Amino acid sequence: MRKAIGCLLVFGLVMSAPWLMSRRGNKAVSAQASAPTLKRISPDVITAGTATFTIRLTGTNYDDGAKAVVDGTPLDSSRVSRKGKVLLAEIDPSVVANVGTHTVQVINSDHSTSETRILTVVQKDPDIRTRLGGNAAQEGQNVNLLTNMFGEGFNENSTVVLWGFDAPTTFISDTQLSFELDADLLTDFAFIPVVVRNKNSRYSNVEIFFVVPSAAKIDSTDPETLNISNEAVPIKVFGNNFKKDATVVVNGTRLETAHVKERLEATIPASFVSAPSELIIRVEQDGIQSRDTIIAVTPNEDPFVFSVSPTRIRVGEDKSAVDLDGANFTGDVTATIDGQEVGIKRQTRRLLTLSLKSELLTAPGIHIVQVKNGAGTISNTTSFRVVSDVTVLEVAGNKRDGLNTGCVDAAASFFRWPSRLAFGPDGLLYVTDRLNHSIRSIDFASGQVCTVAGTGFQGYSDSGNPRGFAPTFSNPLGILVDNAGTIYVTENGNDVIRRIRKGAGGAVTVDTFAGLTETITEKARQDKLNSTLVGQEGFGVGNARDAGFRHPDDMVLARDGSIFFSDTNNHSIRRIRDVNGTPQVETIAGNGVPGFADGDALKARFNTPTGLALSNDGRLLYVADTNNMRIRVVNLDTRTVETLSGSGDIGALDGPFFQSSFSQPVGLAVDSDGTIYVSDILAGQIRRVDPNGNVNTITGGTRRKFRDGPGLSAAFNQPRGITLDRAHGFLYVADSENFRIRRITLR
Repeated sequence: MRKAIGCLLVFGLVMSAPWLMSRRGNKAVSAQASAPTLKRISPDVITAGTATFTIRLTGTNYDDGAKAVVDGTPLDSSRVSRKGKVLLAEIDPSVVANVGTHTVQVINSDHSTSETRILTVVQKDPDIRTRLGGNAAQEGQNVNLLTNMFGEGFNENSTVVLWGFDAPTTFISDTQLSFELDADLLTDFAFIPVVVRNKNSRYSNVEIFFVVPSAAKIDSTDPETLNISNEAVPIKVFGNNFKKDATVVVNGTRLETAHVKERLEATIPASFVSAPSELIIRVEQDGIQSRDTIIAVTPNEDPFVFSVSPTRIRVGEDKSAVDLDGANFTGDVTATIDGQEVGIKRQTRRLLTLSLKSELLTAPGIHIVQVKNGAGTISNTTSFRVVSDVTVLEVAGNKRDGLNTGCVDAAASFFRWPSRLAFGPDGLLYVTDRLNHSIRSIDFASGQVCTVAGTGFQGYSDSGNPRGFAPTFSNPLGILVDNAGTIYVTENGNDVIRRIRKGAGGAVTVDTFAGLTETITEKARQDKLNSTLVGQEGFGVGNARDAGFRHPDDMVLARDGSIFFSDTNNHSIRRIRDVNGTPQVETIAGNGVPGFADGDALKARFNTPTGLALSNDGRLLYVADTNNMRIRVVNLDTRTVETLSGSGDIGALDGPFFQSSFSQPVGLAVDSDGTIYVSDILAGQIRRVDPNGNVNTITGGTRRKFRDGPGLSAAFNQPRGITLDRAHGFLYVADSENFRIRRITLR
């Protein structure tokens, strides 16, 4: 038995080491004289309504062209593993939408076929609901995983079934099981169906555990730099873990790629090298893209500067150096700031680290940087700016958590994990108070904090329910307020979007705006759950009340009244818009599978997207791609996805888009000049990203958990939602673990 480890949601943090695929296992299986055999299909029982999942066929004599055949239709997603003994393929949700049976076979490229097996689709038991505690791991992980299944209806006879195999299961309570996922099931990219089976073969809904493909790794390119040209340029990419479908991607464009021994070869179009630039080179395979490698394109062999990092430094900041990103920094180069030569602490062909004199940081101003080579040739100029520090002030909440059910002075108010913020047309700041399961408001004119909706107890009931329960919520997260004052709230716990409308005399009406629900009719169950409804997970489109979500989070309102929201555990960006008087849900970007890939929006991949913000013209949707540690941007005109900033490494480095790092960004807000503010939850920082992707920290990141005052010394504890008051130059922050709402004076 392999040693088991705990399973985390962030698949990149679960893996112990990249798995190097066996070259012998990738060789073409020689022509088979025997027909394929099919000994087992996994699973052989699935519940109706399951999302896309991988079926695992075990047998012998599968050749490289073998395909799974379901109801007579070969599946193009088929792929062979384990030296011709395992065949994997994805089953579309339409196949298992209804109760019934389906035939499954294997067909080889010579048209020989296996025996037939039966896949049975059964009705799920409405009394058993499940949600995976961790839902992804890296392909090839070589240790067993321990994870949890949360939900309801579990008992001591409950068994977690993984891909048709009974997993070692421990009963913890009627709402929690723990189980072990064997490493043997993690050797190949797959969508593993996970279900709970109770006594008498009663099955729950199916959760999907993603085994995410391992990314290629680029070690180097040839050439490493280029001169401007009007001709296409051949490129060689060296690295490891290149699979058969590995493709070189340059600035988001996939190039025709040849595999030559241990490298990839492609040709960069002439249009990409016609002007100075930094080409972003990646390798894509299995829908996953590698980390970036940069090739600099410069006018000639003289020194050339692309950017300086950081681009902004606060007055009084303890900063002793700046980095120059460029090319051709070879030989005896010197550098100047404002015409005065400065020391060079580090020199490579692409990077110079320059000493910074403290007197430059005593007052706001712009400072010019240049480089000169030994022949006396001077580079182009770049600059950094010294800016005034910000100030941070608590405006509501206290050092301990709690709940005020009515209205109180802000200084006497309590919160319990405030999460996201939104201003309404009435000038109030609305707050999702997550662990109070309530919606709060802050009136800065009167200094009052009020509870708008929610009782402080977790549940799910709309207004006017048969039991007369007060409206209840479960872990409300995202919030927006439209021009009419209607409040929309996403719920992590109920997987729906609720709507709150204010009436005369301060009365509010709460209903469900979008998401799948089930009505609870049994009084005992209603009392136990403090609910008259149960939300249902899913990944559907169409009528808003028929579309399912998984942990919906942040929302933004478009000019046409559409609502964009992050469907976090579906790793997608969704939109709700009115179509002939009926709200309809569609997927804008992402495809339900965690990972990282830019390009066509519906083929792009995210890993737990959370915060959203729209550009001022409404054409760009910015996304905090939390577990990819990046800020992404969806072009709503071209329906493409690009990375704005973040290297993908976890950290808190300021700098250019490809060098900067984040530690789970979760909140976004766009200022009138296009500046993007980011709450970086694990770093405890508020970051600033300019439209070119350059990142600077404006406050936070100190060792303290809480401190008001100058930005240089202020401290936050898991800052989450942020929103701007542009008119006054304020940025408001939901400081979750400090149970407070904070205000940053930007200008």
